[in-house]
Amino acid sequence: MRAIGVAIGLALAAGASAQGDDFGGLPEGEGRVETYAHCVACHSTMIIRQQRLARRTWDEVLDWMVEEKGMAPLAPDVRAKVLDYLAEQFGVDVPR
Repeated sequence: MRAIGVAIGLALAAGASAQGDDFGGLPEGEGRVETYAHCVACHSTMIIRQQRLARRTWDEVLDWMVEEKGMAPLAPDVRAKVLDYLAEQFGVDVPR
């Protein structure tokens, strides 16, 4: 079941890219597709883009999403990409 959700999310992200969509305003970078695919299943990118969190806090947010909000756990390699992307693009030192 989780694989179906991932496939749908990746298909949506690919479709959005093919249509010229900007992934909801998420900046380009390694992990953008994975972040978009897994996060917009539950909320808009606005909630991501307004944050400026330390890597450790982003890691805790991902845990919280799984434990409290029902997000499917991410495969370790996907989680690493998403976490790297969030920390790089929306870290504490990144200007708004």
